[in-house]
Amino acid sequence: MRATRPHLTSLEAFVSAPQRAQFTDARQVGIFEGDPLLLWRLKPGLRHVVWEHTPVTTSTQGLRYEQILAARAPGSLRILCAGDSVTFGFGVPQVFLRQGEEYHPDWLPYPARVEKALRAANPGREVEVAPFAVPGYSTHQGLAWMRRDLASLRPDVVTLLFGWNDIGMRAQPDADAIRTDAWSATMRLLLAKSQALLHAWRWVHSRPGAAGEPVPRVSVEGFVANHLAMIDVVRAAGARVAVIGPVYRDRVEYPPEGDLIAARRIALREAMTRAGAPYLEVPELIEDAWPGNESLFLEHIHPNHKGHRLLAERLLPLLAEHGMLRDLAAPQAQP
Repeated sequence: MRATRPHLTSLEAFVSAPQRAQFTDARQVGIFEGDPLLLWRLKPGLRHVVWEHTPVTTSTQGLRYEQILAARAPGSLRILCAGDSVTFGFGVPQVFLRQGEEYHPDWLPYPARVEKALRAANPGREVEVAPFAVPGYSTHQGLAWMRRDLASLRPDVVTLLFGWNDIGMRAQPDADAIRTDAWSATMRLLLAKSQALLHAWRWVHSRPGAAGEPVPRVSVEGFVANHLAMIDVVRAAGARVAVIGPVYRDRVEYPPEGDLIAARRIALREAMTRAGAPYLEVPELIEDAWPGNESLFLEHIHPNHKGHRLLAERLLPLLAEHGMLRDLAAPQAQP
């Protein structure tokens, strides 16, 4: 098989062609690799790779973060921001290739803005705010990733921000299409070691099946349940948690996406109120603020650097209010 067939990666075998097409940009640059549990993840060790007009550097832990999250010094604070492409910082900063890949140094995703502000307000203190986030992840994948890796990163605080991927329409919900039990993950791990098995897997799963009505990757009820389960994982790891409601620009460009996002946000808000979990919504970054919020978004899904600045400005007071910054000084000026 290795001699007669083209090399097949686990990413190509496990991820459907429509989904996989979003992983490579117009210049054929990719930043993802296969993962036996989650199907895809960020490649570790990337250095200043420009993907979809976004400069990407990753640590050896596969996070979009310059440094390794190793043992912490006494008095340090480590915050992990869990989520999808919004928290990853898609398009922030936005690089235009004709301009020599130059961008303003203050155009940062909100985790980096929070880190910068806390470090400036607390000279000499170690503060790490890292995005525990991968483009395309739903809450189903986020929960599975947390269960596998969160405790080993030893966070003090974890924030959660998911949304758009959960409303994506597929032939199967993620719970069926991406099984995350130990047996399924182990089987995919073994398959990835054999070109013959990978080609057989792709052939079997590329055959047309019975066409059914598309369903959301994660239902409203599943969206809430996954958040509650992630909160349990965070607390079991000895960390504190804050939840951010999904962001989305409008109800106009891609109906009914705005309504689907709004339904999940409402259900999440009510569940967090019942659970007593710190919860944040940024009114300017939801569909009800349209068209006044247009300047805060790249398109209908992703905030631009101005939107990320606003997210950081609203998140910092929430963390301070609930004592999650410990003895660190909260930034007084805008981050």
